[in-house]
Amino acid sequence: MISFLPLCCHPNPEKVLIVGGGDGGVARDVAKHPQVKEIVQVEIDAMVIEVSKKYLKFMSVGFDNKKMTLHVGDGFEFMKNHS
Repeated sequence: MISFLPLCCHPNPEKVLIVGGGDGGVARDVAKHPQVKEIVQVEIDAMVIEVSKKYLKFMSVGFDNKKMTLHVGDGFEFMKNHS
């Protein structure tokens, strides 16, 4: 739900970067948008991802999408190195 407004405001949201969101819910919702072709998510805490996959399966399905690439690390560092 949090992704709906930014995706609708952008004229062509083909590539999406998610910083944080380690439960996978934002990625799950972003993947539903028909124009999105690539999702990159950066989560600093691998444990958040593991716990989500174990206990929040309805949210963590976002990690299983073929459009998704997941990086564990600092989001600011990722943006500095990939801009």
